[in-house]
Amino acid sequence: MSNEVIAEFRNSGEQFIKIAKSISVEKMHKSPTNAEWSPANIIHHMADAEAHFYIRYLRVLTENSPTTEFFDEDAYPELLQYEKRDVKASIALIESIRASSISLFNNFNDEDWQRKGFSSDGKEFVLIALIKKARSHINDHANQLSAALAAN
Repeated sequence: MSNEVIAEFRNSGEQFIKIAKSISVEKMHKSPTNAEWSPANIIHHMADAEAHFYIRYLRVLTENSPTTEFFDEDAYPELLQYEKRDVKASIALIESIRASSISLFNNFNDEDWQRKGFSSDGKEFVLIALIKKARSHINDHANQLSAALAAN
């Protein structure tokens, strides 16, 4: 089971990175519509989300049932000036965090996968569920990235 989860996590990250690296400079900052994020914003969002997920993994592994906070993804683009950020740096961050996460997961024992934490709304989760959520999250945004490219 754990090898399958790690493989799915690795593959989801690789797929997102592959799509992100294929985007031309001309399309990187084009939004499909005014309400949709540009490919650059999606990439920056994923870099920030991956950083948050990694911190959650570390806290669950090193603290007893920590409460992990979720971030306001709608505030980040403006407050963190996504339009001025370096897309290549965000892609590199995603790659680096994914590699570090996989290295971490490869050293888990059976108990580590089942360590528990709480979301900020008080719901209990096990670490393996958080890892699967990160996998689904990047898959969703890979699909969003592909759709943004198709619309441009």
